[in-house]
Amino acid sequence: MNNTPTILPELLTTAQAAKLCGLGERTFWRYAHSGAAPAPVRIVGSTRYRRSDLLAWIAAGCHRCDGGQADA
Repeated sequence: MNNTPTILPELLTTAQAAKLCGLGERTFWRYAHSGAAPAPVRIVGSTRYRRSDLLAWIAAGCHRCDGGQADA
C-alpha cells in the first residue's frame, strides 16, 4: 500500500488546463487568447495556467475574464 500523497501541480500546461476544463486543447487556447479564460503565467518561455484560477473560472460559470460570457 502506497501512502505517499498525490501532489497536484498548481501550474498547468495548456493541455492539462484544457483537460481540467473539459475542453479540447485548441478550444482552450482560443478562449485563453481571446480573454475568455484566465490569463496564463509566463515562466522563462513556458506558458502555464494556475489551477486555482481555472477552478474559480469554472465555478463562476466560465464568464469571460473581461466581463462577458464565454461561448461554452
